Amino acid sequence: MQSVKAAALFKVLSDPTRLQLLYLVAENPERLCCVDLSEALAVSAPTVTHHMKKLADANLVTRHKRGKWAYYEIVNDEFARVHELIRTL
Repeated sequence: MQSVKAAALFKVLSDPTRLQLLYLVAENPERLCCVDLSEALAVSAPTVTHHMKKLADANLVTRHKRGKWAYYEIVNDEFARVHELIRTL
């Protein structure tokens, strides 16, 4: 079962845009909104939203709605688990 979860996680992380988004969110001490991420990567807001949903579904980021804006932050425990999983490969 662990290998199935790892494979699903690596599938989510296999996209270069998602990796860049994850890095941006992980490195920023404050929550970032879709517009911040869109501008940083020069991709459309719908593209960012699509990729962030995949990362949220994998429990790597959380989404907080504030008015019409969605803000994202890293899930530290899950991010640490992924880091450890990669180290053990």
